[in-house]
Amino acid sequence: MRKYERILVNLIPTVLYLLLAAGSATVFSACGLKEDGTWMHCRSTQDTVVLCAFILSAVLLFHAFLHQRIPRMILNGIGLAGAVSIFLIPGNLMPMCMMHTMRCYTLFQPFVRIMTVLICFVSIVSIIRLCKRKKG
Repeated sequence: MRKYERILVNLIPTVLYLLLAAGSATVFSACGLKEDGTWMHCRSTQDTVVLCAFILSAVLLFHAFLHQRIPRMILNGIGLAGAVSIFLIPGNLMPMCMMHTMRCYTLFQPFVRIMTVLICFVSIVSIIRLCKRKKG
């Protein structure tokens, strides 16, 4: 594999985290303002997901440019642990709205869960590839 192809392949987790952050903040966002102008409970959950995804995308950006196997495995492990943590944020670790018919449950939470499962899969595949790679 050429050097630039390897870099592009290694950028996949970073791009997925950026898509998670962007989608959670825009198209797949949680509920909006209440009638009195205050935010719903799920807004803080959304902000936490966006912030965590953005920070993890910045951390995983280094993964694409590293050549050593062990640091790349560690960064993939961080990406995997981050995806599991973000998976648990909406509804488990942080509160969401009371009604399960609201946007945060019907759109935001499924999007976060699908994206984090995809990130977990990519991270696991990357770790397996690095384990199979010969030393050197």
